Amino acid sequence: MALPSQEECNQNDPEDAYVWAFVGLPGPRNGPMLVPQQVLGKWSKHLWELGFRHHPEQQQLEYHPATQGSEHWISQAGNWVPIGTPRPPEVTMGSVADLSVDERRELVRQLHESGELAHLVDARSLEPDVAQDGTFDGPRP
Repeated sequence: MALPSQEECNQNDPEDAYVWAFVGLPGPRNGPMLVPQQVLGKWSKHLWELGFRHHPEQQQLEYHPATQGSEHWISQAGNWVPIGTPRPPEVTMGSVADLSVDERRELVRQLHESGELAHLVDARSLEPDVAQDGTFDGPRP
């Protein structure tokens, strides 16, 4: 489960107001925060009870989440960057189901060549199923 972004947190709920700020804290290689989200809610409430309040006009950094599915709380979080830094374009890919048979075969071939499927796919299965002259072994009509 991904931690909520700043925009998703309820700034009027002490247990939610600061959870967004615990993502990608500085430290060893901006590693993940290995604390359950319920604990982060308690920490948020603690800061609230100490009188901490967010002042958006003084905020100097904003969070840019990691790309493509790595936004789980235990994975690399993303980066804090200066306010106004443009976000990188979102990488999107169409569905493999939209590819033709030949395009899917080519995709599998490329994945096999790169080693991604080396342990799963026999290279012979990447050859197209087409009849070739002189290869018929059965009885002739």
